[in-house]
Amino acid sequence: MTGENYPGELEMFRGLVRVLRVAARNEDMPEVQRLLWDHARDEAAAYDQAQVAPDPTAADLERQTALMAGIRQEPARRWKSGRAVGLLRRLGYHPVSPRTASRDLAALAGAGLLVMHEEKGVRWYEVAARRTLPTTKHTGNS
Repeated sequence: MTGENYPGELEMFRGLVRVLRVAARNEDMPEVQRLLWDHARDEAAAYDQAQVAPDPTAADLERQTALMAGIRQEPARRWKSGRAVGLLRRLGYHPVSPRTASRDLAALAGAGLLVMHEEKGVRWYEVAARRTLPTTKHTGNS
């Protein structure tokens, strides 16, 4: 047991302390504030990444299946949690929160059905290209 809440927590904290010491010695308060905000953002991302999702329930799998079927009706669109909430509500799933929809989209991406895209401040999903099995040429000499 490392005592860390997420992998690399101690190393991240030690790095923060080192750079804070330098900024504090130079009496650079804006830099200290920036470093603390950056650390808070990085730590939140590390916590999110370290979370182990619980096993899906039958209701989760049913909802995700319905969501994927709806997404396949509009495969060229970018899918974010808000669009997924709207679709699920139209399909009769109530209540559905943006967090639930976000988890469903992530689960579908984890299953290889969607591809996650991320840019600063935005995450969206698109339908993954369907894989086809390689074909073999028959030479007629079987």
